[in-house]
Amino acid sequence: MKIVQYTPNILSSITEFYNELTAEVPHCYPAKEEEFALAMEKIVTGEYHRDGEKHRSERIFIAMSDNTIKAFVHTVLSLKAENEEEDVGFIRFLGYERGERNAGQAVLEKAEEYFKTCNVSRIYAFSQNDRYRFFHFEHAYLSDALDHVQGLLGYNGYRRSDGEVFLDWENYEVPPIEAPIPITLNVEWQDGRGQRPNIHIDAYLDDKKVGECDSLSCGEFSSHPDAQDWLHTVWLGIEEAFQGQGLGRYLLNYTLQEMHNVGYRHAAISTNWENYRALLFYSNCGYKVVDWTYEYEKVLAEVSE
Repeated sequence: MKIVQYTPNILSSITEFYNELTAEVPHCYPAKEEEFALAMEKIVTGEYHRDGEKHRSERIFIAMSDNTIKAFVHTVLSLKAENEEEDVGFIRFLGYERGERNAGQAVLEKAEEYFKTCNVSRIYAFSQNDRYRFFHFEHAYLSDALDHVQGLLGYNGYRRSDGEVFLDWENYEVPPIEAPIPITLNVEWQDGRGQRPNIHIDAYLDDKKVGECDSLSCGEFSSHPDAQDWLHTVWLGIEEAFQGQGLGRYLLNYTLQEMHNVGYRHAAISTNWENYRALLFYSNCGYKVVDWTYEYEKVLAEVSE
């Protein structure tokens, strides 16, 4: 087995490998080569040099055996946030063939070795802001369906630092319900990457905004035909003074009706792994949990001087 860096001539092989790895991950549809190529467009193989405030370096390390991919890791060297000065390591994606633990271990060690040479002291794996657009839906981290990857990270000292639970409602049907208070709604349809539009709804009481709901076409994340029938509610918020009155349920219900009227058939929603109030609410509306996803963090004990 040898470790090589990504070059465009292996685009087809790595796309096929990725699609096989994620075949059982909820809301992961097969990625096209051109989609994967966009995710690879910032890959570099030379030396990393900090370039002002907008520095970023990406590279992929691949474990090969008999010209066959067994594992790969996509690394990013960047800032954690705009107001920080410390370079942080990100693992956009880490995958290895089940049963090929040694290959997964090899590319993970190679990634950490690279980060250490760049004086990185922290690594975040599967952060929301650095995931592949076509990996799962918005807000997703590392899926439970890739449990062998979670196991490898945990074994190597990575700890869960954040998480998001996903719930689905296939072939949903919602009858109209009455608004609990005399509100008016402002409905805004927005075109995006999907075949059907996104929607943003604001709720007002006496000209005061009291709630909002945002739902996206899952075509935002994947061009696959099956994704076009799904909507993902990415935000549902009610002003604190108006919570507990049924306004959230009404806004969500109204959103689902509007989206159904333009052709959507399945609904997804997600919330923070520790937001049990939202989990309780969504699961009692009709959604069912399909995936738990996690961000992982590791503090490196040693960095280069």
